[in-house]
Amino acid sequence: MDDPDSYFIPSTYCRIAARELGLQERDLKRLLQGTGLSTDILLPGDDTFITGQQQLRVLDNAQQMTATPEFGLRLGRQLQPSAHGPIGYLALSSPDLITSLESLRDYLPVRLPFVQLDVVVKNGWIHCSLTLKLEANANERRVLQECFALVIQSLVESVAGRDIGQGQIDLAHPKPAYHRLYGEYLHSPVRFGRPDNTFSLPATLARQPNASGDPESYAMARDLCHKLLQQVPKSLLSTSGRVKHLLLSKTPGAVTETAVANAMYVSKRTLARRLDREGTNYRAIREQLLSELAARHLLESDLTVESVATLLGYNDTAAFRKAFHRWYGQAPSEFRNHHA
Repeated sequence: MDDPDSYFIPSTYCRIAARELGLQERDLKRLLQGTGLSTDILLPGDDTFITGQQQLRVLDNAQQMTATPEFGLRLGRQLQPSAHGPIGYLALSSPDLITSLESLRDYLPVRLPFVQLDVVVKNGWIHCSLTLKLEANANERRVLQECFALVIQSLVESVAGRDIGQGQIDLAHPKPAYHRLYGEYLHSPVRFGRPDNTFSLPATLARQPNASGDPESYAMARDLCHKLLQQVPKSLLSTSGRVKHLLLSKTPGAVTETAVANAMYVSKRTLARRLDREGTNYRAIREQLLSELAARHLLESDLTVESVATLLGYNDTAAFRKAFHRWYGQAPSEFRNHHA
């Protein structure tokens, strides 16, 4: 096993743990107790990298703060592909299931360097195996292994567009007292106390087409979003800056003010008060961001107006056209033709 301090991990996963616990501002110090970290790392937009030892301590603290022993399952359920940043988008934009799993295998160490994922097709099965490369106690390993199973399941089912129950999940830790709860989180049978941590799927699923549709256009659009994301200052000390960063990391039009407040561990009223002190409000930030993204998508890609509307979180293209006219005084197609 390697030294946990030799690995550096984005603070993103600490924020996910804090959100799953439903923490408020006053509780954040407890989650980071013993890590030496500032609570600023739990705010949206922070790009701090923490050590493997600090990440394990956060997991220990989180388990102590919750009365539910199945915290690893709860946390794993939050680890949707989008939680892994560009790597998740790369996996979701892959043409089929096996390519998606291989993308995760090849690039996940960039995000979680203490994890090694192997993907092998053998004897009619796709075997996804986890190796943990750091020293962790039994509880920490159990949490990480539960998260592994749910990360694989989430990616597979996102690509397939449906629940997949034909797999077999082997986990190295002994059967926990709450083992009956596994069926509420995992859709394939689980065996405990196995030699390896492996999520196996029928090889017939290997060329399962990606249900997200038009992956090339999707990848192009996400690339534009990440270009914008890189323009946001790295030290986001203002509340408005953190709100903008949070919106950029998701689908802006689909994120509510309440969701943003929850991500920052405050009430909607507190968020509004802090933004007001900076001379702005949530609606103004969201509108500015949506208008800028809309213009960039139209001018820097070949996406249709309907595709741009969908990417920005509009379920109704007519609503997007109306908003665009409010921003720029003309229809999206006229805007594109005028600036071509």
